[in-house]
Amino acid sequence: MMKVASELAMGKRVLVFSSIGHALMHMMTAFYAVIVLTLAVTWDLAPERLLELYAPSAILLGVMSLPAGWASDRFGAPLMMVVMFVGLGLSSIACGLVAKGDTFALMLALCGLGVFGAIYHSVGIGWIIRTAKEQGHAMGVNGLWGSAGLALYGIVPGVLISLASWRAAFIVPGIVCVAVGVLLAWQIRQGKVGDRPMPVTAGMQTGKREFWRVFSVLSVTMALEGIVWAAVMFGAALVFETRLAGDIASLRALLASWGLATQVVLWVGLATSMIYVVSGIAQYAMGRTIIDRYPLKSTYVVASALQVPAMLALAMGNGYLALLGAIASAVLSSASGPIENILIARYTPSHYHGLGFGAKFVVALGASPIAIMLIAWVRETTGSLELLFLSLSGVAVAITLVALLLPSGERARVVGVAAPQPAE
Repeated sequence: MMKVASELAMGKRVLVFSSIGHALMHMMTAFYAVIVLTLAVTWDLAPERLLELYAPSAILLGVMSLPAGWASDRFGAPLMMVVMFVGLGLSSIACGLVAKGDTFALMLALCGLGVFGAIYHSVGIGWIIRTAKEQGHAMGVNGLWGSAGLALYGIVPGVLISLASWRAAFIVPGIVCVAVGVLLAWQIRQGKVGDRPMPVTAGMQTGKREFWRVFSVLSVTMALEGIVWAAVMFGAALVFETRLAGDIASLRALLASWGLATQVVLWVGLATSMIYVVSGIAQYAMGRTIIDRYPLKSTYVVASALQVPAMLALAMGNGYLALLGAIASAVLSSASGPIENILIARYTPSHYHGLGFGAKFVVALGASPIAIMLIAWVRETTGSLELLFLSLSGVAVAITLVALLLPSGERARVVGVAAPQPAE
């Protein structure tokens, strides 16, 4: 009984640290999309030119997921999470200390965000699933924190830039991240945070054949979904800056008449933040009400299909309809992500979880540079992003069709006792 209570307490601590890591990782690997708007004015460079500096970091965010997963299998998830917090924090601080106009140094510092940010998904997601009693609920909580991080990527730099400078937008979150890493290291040393093998799910068939079927299907859907996700993450601010320009100007004028001066970047940041605030709340609610209750395949297919109208809204809608489309897309991605994670955790032996999740995020996050380059190219060529999101509605159709090949009948709720998975 005491062992069960101890495992439950450890599971809660793991959920807390992994969720904080999820929030910080997402905020600190995305906030450059907002900071770049101010940096473009300060450095007198086009925002799309500065956004291209993040492409190598986005590549590393995907590519480094696999070695990070290998290191997690070898050295343990808790230790690798400490490395992530400290490394991500120091890299962010380095970005804030770059000399004005030094694009090469900024690109190198941004690469640090990619390298250390890559650790999270390979390590933290599997860590939660192995130690959680209710996997769908735990993934919902974790997703809420991840979405909070994405919401903060608009708010935090907007506020810090308004109060101080673009340097503070990098340095302050970096200090917070390092502090959390030190706290986690202390908890590990005290024996309060650890890990355990993956619990067995009753009635589920596992083996090489089933593993390759699931992973082959997900490799395609995750790569395509990664392009959609990154396009919304990095393109939404540019869409809102254009289509909400009139409304933002009116709000700024109103506040200015009351003696409150604000910058455009703050309002664009708030609009992008709204996307992930709503999606985070939705993911938390979906943990028990949908993901733990309904078949995983059905939920995944429906979420993929609904991305089609979301992309069309971003492509052709006015400012507010585009905002609704971006919110819908983020909510639907919030439903798809946990399902992918649960399936990978179940069909991959526990001692290969790091490699399994590393492989997933090489595929999923490796698609981000494609989206970033497409954003820069389409905007430079056409002056807007309508064509990009119109094309992505077709990509969403392809995701839906491929998702139909997943195994049927799987549910998220675990039935059975904790025990190691057999090696395949």
